[in-house]
Amino acid sequence: MKNILIGVAIFLAIAIGLFSIYRLFFAPERINLISRTIETTLGFDNGVVEFYSGGVLVKRFLKVEKLTTAKGTYEKTTRPYRFGYGYIDLNLDGVLNKNEKKLGKVYFEIPSPRDYVYYDAKFIPEEKEEKIEK
Repeated sequence: MKNILIGVAIFLAIAIGLFSIYRLFFAPERINLISRTIETTLGFDNGVVEFYSGGVLVKRFLKVEKLTTAKGTYEKTTRPYRFGYGYIDLNLDGVLNKNEKKLGKVYFEIPSPRDYVYYDAKFIPEEKEEKIEK
């Protein structure tokens, strides 16, 4: 009887250990974090964020790496906005122009989930710089 109890205790300890390892490495949150890290590292940054007001496009950001949900520094709750970094499309033509690229990526916040559209563009055209030959 004593051997059976020891066997059950060892089995439970191993099961709890394996479950903890599973939750640590294979939980959906962890897999999502690993996926986003790989995408950011490899340069999958062709997202586009468009802001609309009254059905009219008012602002667009190109080459957005990812959108992140804000969390409090000392709180465990998420805040009601998202943020990201991207090139601002000043003339709303969908092309990354020289002057827009010169500004660099800018920080932006999305206060309401109903005011924007995010999509992954496979290719974002860039204005070519003209080379002056001497």
